[in-house]
Amino acid sequence: MNWQEHLRAQGYAHFAGITPEHLLRSAHKAIDLDLSSNYDPQRQLEYDNQSFCPDLRGSPPIINLLIESPILKVLDEAFGLEKIAWDKGQIAIRRAHNTPKPSPPVAHIDGFSSGLNGLDEGKIYNHTVTVGVFLTPTTTVFAGNFTVWPASHYIYERYFRERGPRAMKEPMPTLDIGEPLQLMCGVGDVVLAHYQLGHNAAVNTSDFDRIAVFFRIWLHGVELDRWHYLTNIWEGWKL
Repeated sequence: MNWQEHLRAQGYAHFAGITPEHLLRSAHKAIDLDLSSNYDPQRQLEYDNQSFCPDLRGSPPIINLLIESPILKVLDEAFGLEKIAWDKGQIAIRRAHNTPKPSPPVAHIDGFSSGLNGLDEGKIYNHTVTVGVFLTPTTTVFAGNFTVWPASHYIYERYFRERGPRAMKEPMPTLDIGEPLQLMCGVGDVVLAHYQLGHNAAVNTSDFDRIAVFFRIWLHGVELDRWHYLTNIWEGWKL
């Protein structure tokens, strides 16, 4: 099964070691420097729910993980670069031993207000695809792993179709979407995940911080008809 078929069927595609080493070194160095110079423990809730190192977002060491990487060619194949835009990148860190024992991850999809993520209530801010670039490895479960619920993008699509437009003003649905899969990612791996795929980060009971950068990618015009894209999840794709 090629990556296009896997993404369509399972909702995600995993590209091992695709990110050039010099881009990883530059990003890691910038993040380490920012954490040592600017980390403010009083902003921990903001970091956990929005982004660590907020002043680094959009800077060359971060954005180059997307625009100077082979993953950009993958996005061109999936959409055509002229049809998409992207954000400045979210620096996501799951600290070592951030919980004393494992607990099951709980799925979500992005774009709903949590009260802490800076989004307004009563609206869904959907995008099209998420690109995760991993700067540290996750080689065991419950190590801050990016966790997916395979094929759940179709369950969410069906829910929105059946619920109707009123779902746009309701809280994020809690659905039976099967069992989670904690992905094992190496340094430089990239995961491409459909916006509507249930996902989350596992807790980190390992001895090492998990550091990743996530980019939200969207088709031009998605904000003009969010309902259409929630209920037609392959609109605009070339898969």
